Amino acid sequence: MSQAERSRAVAARRPDAPLHLVFVPFLARSHFVPLAAKAAASSAASRAEHEVAAATATTAAIVTTAHFAALAPASVPVHAAPLRCPGGHEDFSLLPDEASFAPTFFAAAEAALAPALTAAIRAHDGRRPVAVVSDAVLYWAPRVARDCGVPHVTFHTIGAFAAAAMVALHLYRPEVVLTGPFAVPGGFPHPVRVNRAQVNEEALANLPLFRAAEAQSCAVVFNSVSALESDFAAYYQSQLAGTPKKVFLVGPTRAAVSPPPRAVTERDPILQWLDGRDAGTVVYVCFGSTCALGESQLRELAAGLRASGRPFVWTIPTPPRGDGTGSCTEREERASSHGMVVAGRWAPQAEILAHHAVGGFVTHCGWNSVLEAVSAGVPLATWPLRAEQFLNEVFLVEVLRVGVRVREVARESDLEAVVPADAVARAVGRLMGGDGQDEEAVAARRARSRELGAAARAAVAEGGSSCGDWARLVYELKSFHGRDSDPQT
Repeated sequence: MSQAERSRAVAARRPDAPLHLVFVPFLARSHFVPLAAKAAASSAASRAEHEVAAATATTAAIVTTAHFAALAPASVPVHAAPLRCPGGHEDFSLLPDEASFAPTFFAAAEAALAPALTAAIRAHDGRRPVAVVSDAVLYWAPRVARDCGVPHVTFHTIGAFAAAAMVALHLYRPEVVLTGPFAVPGGFPHPVRVNRAQVNEEALANLPLFRAAEAQSCAVVFNSVSALESDFAAYYQSQLAGTPKKVFLVGPTRAAVSPPPRAVTERDPILQWLDGRDAGTVVYVCFGSTCALGESQLRELAAGLRASGRPFVWTIPTPPRGDGTGSCTEREERASSHGMVVAGRWAPQAEILAHHAVGGFVTHCGWNSVLEAVSAGVPLATWPLRAEQFLNEVFLVEVLRVGVRVREVARESDLEAVVPADAVARAVGRLMGGDGQDEEAVAARRARSRELGAAARAAVAEGGSSCGDWARLVYELKSFHGRDSDPQT
């Protein structure tokens, strides 16, 4: 009896058996966090099974490498595989040159994770229904799921707006993409214009491979919220290749990566510093765990924050890129009456953004950071650095209207130019208000941010849209095991 036949037999004998979800994140921290969070939530649901409808009960496991297994939630079983990548690289986002190392890293990831995924599926040997939820860039995962006779779900760790815009550019790409600015084509739901410097050409080149893999899935998931991106999710669904399938918005996922251990009564010094500040007065600055700025840019940013006159918290998880212009302490923590700088350690970003004292966020526009800010109802000053972050900026500034740009990127050379201190100070002023700023625009952004924050939090509350989408997805995945047809069709 094949795996698919055993799974269908289990579904027939035990229709109320919990669905076992095998999560396979891509080997990059920003990708790992949302999938691990969803795995933790699925595992938690199984522990509260008496409160969960049998049709949507789940258990979970994660397939990853030893490096990321150390970051996994303690509540979720992990199948760890050894990664043998030349140079000893463990995290894609920390590669010295992504373009040069990417093919080797992707091959090493497949060699490590594909057999581990097969083993994780077959370990259940038909004792319960199983489904695979993998990162959208793991193009081999749908094939493994199909070979094992179980359904597969494609999980996008970027937003639906960015993903839909990339698909529109891929399918309907006008020649003016080489010059720009140009309108996103293909009947895009919102009229926005971008230029070539804002388009991730490498991702566009790989899109046919990822779309072909996604066509083998039975469903598509975004770590997003219906109140933010329903129109763009619907557009994305309309452009999917292969058999028609549903798109589910199940975010924002709660961060599940465990912070460094602290005494139960100890509160992070950043939060303690914020406790002494007035509501909405502090600007928070962070460029993510892997986006490092050069030393000269760090100095301009520091000068700009001081010149803005606003109290600030600035966290620098990643050591700066050396550019021969000086040095920066790799691990540092200092505070004064007007600001706090924390370098070289983990910081509780979601808690920082949710603190009453924080009134704005200077960000690289990584999607995880965007969701945390939106959920907290905090407006943003946008400073994208790479990948789809430039499209996220367009989404925040032009669609959601909760952001202000720190800089304009019109050509490739603008990406490497140092943003001067006065430009930083002006952007912080526009974000936070005061000193002759357009107070009506500031108030509108704050009101809009609060409105979207309430919607995002409601989505993951009991009865919310994201909870409902997740329950419907689980129900459909269980139903696949009762069919005689291929689970991916």
